[in-house]
Amino acid sequence: MKLELTNRIINNQSYIREISNLKALEMDRKFCRHDTEHFLSVARITMLLCIESGMDADPDMIYAAALLHDIGRSAEYKYGVPHDIAGKDVAEKILTEVGCDEDMKAAIISLIVNHRNKNNPENSLEYLFYRADKKSRLCFECPAQDECNWSAEKRNMDIEV
Repeated sequence: MKLELTNRIINNQSYIREISNLKALEMDRKFCRHDTEHFLSVARITMLLCIESGMDADPDMIYAAALLHDIGRSAEYKYGVPHDIAGKDVAEKILTEVGCDEDMKAAIISLIVNHRNKNNPENSLEYLFYRADKKSRLCFECPAQDECNWSAEKRNMDIEV
């Protein structure tokens, strides 16, 4: 199945520019980067968690949200604005540019602004997306483990579903 919205996003000039800026800002980052590999891992893990929990989810919405969930990182690095908050406006702009309908846009924005919220209701898509974002990190092979600020309990030291 071709993901129409997702493909419009990856070809959007505003998205390409934002990701290019983020890549430049993270060039020397030794910790987890916020790149396409991370975005697609979040999408795939979210889809698996949805299947596991019996939740019906639109793959195009999940992949679009995953591509955009860290889009506010540049503003966080430059201005100190939390990226989930800064990402809302950037994502809304991109979603408008690619012709996303308002209901889908609202659902995607909810995933973006809640992807750091560990208090999302456990039966919500926001909670599964939050979990996927955390599970996507390969802490067990990270060369910067000794400098990471994630607690030992939070780190992914084993592969799990």
